[in-house]
Amino acid sequence: MLCTKAVAPVMKSQGSGRIVNISSVAGLGPTGSSIAYAVSKAGLIHLTKCMAVALAPEVLVNCVAPGLLEGTRATSNLRPEQIEKGRQQSLLGKAADKDDVADQVVTMCRTNTMTGQTLVIDSGRTFH
Repeated sequence: MLCTKAVAPVMKSQGSGRIVNISSVAGLGPTGSSIAYAVSKAGLIHLTKCMAVALAPEVLVNCVAPGLLEGTRATSNLRPEQIEKGRQQSLLGKAADKDDVADQVVTMCRTNTMTGQTLVIDSGRTFH
């Protein structure tokens, strides 16, 4: 919120800008072990929508919601059986790819016709 508040006036005055928030699938449903984390990510998804309305048409605001990402600090503390369970629960049989998340952020920065959206990248575990 504070970052958006800081950059929005500059983006609006120059006539364009892109903001991409990084949330989590935990913000879409009551999953995971941390209520505070899940609620904060749900709030970020809603903030994305609210800021898209407030900053349109000059600034486009979107969000990426990754699922289980192997090989990151976020998953380094998980037990191997937790990671395997996550893989098995996905339609693609694997964890999400951090490069796919990064690529989507770049795509959202390039778009001219998408705002207020949250895209889930989780190998087919979550549907919203």
